[in-house]
Amino acid sequence: MKKIIIYLLSFIIICFIIPALLTKQNISSGADINETDKESKHIEENIKEYNYNKYGTIKLLHQDTGNVEEVKLDEYLCNVVSGEMPADFDIEALKAQAVVARTYTIYKVQNKKHENADICDNSSCCQAWISKEDRLNKWDEGKRQSNWEKIQKAVYETSGKIITYDNKPINAFFHSNSGGTTELPVNVWGGGTDLPYLQVVETSGEDGYTQYSSEVEFTNEELLEKLRGTYQDITIDFNNNEDIKILEYTNSRKSKNSEIWKS
Repeated sequence: MKKIIIYLLSFIIICFIIPALLTKQNISSGADINETDKESKHIEENIKEYNYNKYGTIKLLHQDTGNVEEVKLDEYLCNVVSGEMPADFDIEALKAQAVVARTYTIYKVQNKKHENADICDNSSCCQAWISKEDRLNKWDEGKRQSNWEKIQKAVYETSGKIITYDNKPINAFFHSNSGGTTELPVNVWGGGTDLPYLQVVETSGEDGYTQYSSEVEFTNEELLEKLRGTYQDITIDFNNNEDIKILEYTNSRKSKNSEIWKS
């Protein structure tokens, strides 16, 4: 009789109690998974991540030849950084240049200026670019390998990093120095949008740069010749102080570059 009762209890435990416990545990785990899924989905909906993968390659226009070359973005940036900044600058400065150049490139990709290309190799139009071969030839032979490795380090250690505003790449203008104060783009090129991230700010410490300020002297005839390259009918009475004078200043008046000259 005892054996029958033991067998019966064992049967109930195996067939009913254990499955019930397992089912409860699975339901509990499933609830946890669902909560995790909901949380992940909520995070994905509220965080807009920059998709860098779609900019793996770009179309580069070589203006001298008119050829368009498809190149990997970060390989292209090595040629840009080596053309825009001396390799003996601090590695963190080179990294900053890499981030700005990458941002500027992607902005150009999204706002194409060239019909069949994303960007060109002309610094007066887009940004500087120099081939690896030409760059190496311009360095002392003993520094070529280490300089190029330093440029690569700056680019690849910042890979994927750009500057954004409202989750969009900024129009990342850059310069060697600003003469102590930055300027609004509209006052430099006579057009453009008043972008909140491109405003007049002081840039202390730049007076140590060799290009911080410069002075050029022209004779009266040399000045007239240069002005007539743009304004063919211009005349100046150099004996009249009213013919050449400063009419107004921009908001960055502290900068020597902010003076607007008119005649």
